[in-house]
Amino acid sequence: MGIVCYNNVQETMMQNRAILFSGCVLLLGLFISCTSQAAKITPELPSHPLIPGPPPPLFGIDLAAYIVRENPPGLEKNFIIDEDKNIIVRAKLSDIPTEAKGTENFEIVYDLKNSAPGQSGVTLVPFTVTSLDTDEARQDTLSWKPTRDAAGVLLAFDDDYLEVWENSFDLFDRYGAKLTFFVQGEYDPFCTAALKRGHDVGYHSWNHLNLPRVSREVFHEETVSRVPGFRNAGVPLDSFAYPFGLSEPWMHEELLKTFRILRGYGVTFRIYNSEIIRQGYIISRALDNILFKEDEAFEAEVDIMLRTVKFIGGDLVLPLTSHDIADDAQWGIKPRRLEYLFQGINDLQLNFYLFKDFIE
Repeated sequence: MGIVCYNNVQETMMQNRAILFSGCVLLLGLFISCTSQAAKITPELPSHPLIPGPPPPLFGIDLAAYIVRENPPGLEKNFIIDEDKNIIVRAKLSDIPTEAKGTENFEIVYDLKNSAPGQSGVTLVPFTVTSLDTDEARQDTLSWKPTRDAAGVLLAFDDDYLEVWENSFDLFDRYGAKLTFFVQGEYDPFCTAALKRGHDVGYHSWNHLNLPRVSREVFHEETVSRVPGFRNAGVPLDSFAYPFGLSEPWMHEELLKTFRILRGYGVTFRIYNSEIIRQGYIISRALDNILFKEDEAFEAEVDIMLRTVKFIGGDLVLPLTSHDIADDAQWGIKPRRLEYLFQGINDLQLNFYLFKDFIE
């Protein structure tokens, strides 16, 4: 009996297990069936070529703001200078789907002037998205972390402050700064010393005359007559900066027979890509003390210029120029301002470029 009883219990247990297994299979089948049905009825999410993968189920201005917050590299940015000479960075988004199954176009304005540091090297950039179709606007903020790319600064010093510049070599080295010195007059050993320290040397005329007001003969004497002396001393002297930044179109054609890049001088913001620089003529933004009464004004201008060239991206280059390095120099830059510039360049991971870097 004992044996028979055991067999009955074992058989009963096996039957129960079979029932339980069948139940599990049934539940699993129901789960798979429901999951399959759920997958079939999940609606398609709106997508946009500028962002990888499907975004959240957003439409219209909400989707536009989402894309801008992602700051995709495919979203091309540009800048304008407004009537108050403010630098405005903008972008556009086209054909954003709306809930009504139509599309809208949007303009984005980035407020780089009021961007603020976040955590872990992130910069918080406020922006406004405005529908070009309905005028609806939305403000938001993106997190931007600058990384090393081709964007940079093309910094130069002009005239004949050779001793001041040479005494600043260690300062330049401390920030990894490389500069181009546009020198006047005859060859000087400073030129060789600058090249050995990794800098570049260009020419700034013999006597710093207003070239549009001199004869063709004097023009030649002022610009190219002393070049052989430099080149014989091992200084290539491939670039030329116009005195006072003044020139006429015929001068470009004449000087490009001797030099590879020509440079003007101005007081407004300009940026160039490498292709434009290689075409042979650019204008550099002055940083002289006479243009900035207060350090705060200088710092604000430097901040917006550096942020703009970095934020727009690509191989953009910002040309900047000064002369002497001294607190009391009208045509020069205060040492603390120069260090502020260097620190800003390094913080944004911008490159220091030389004029010779754009000579093929």
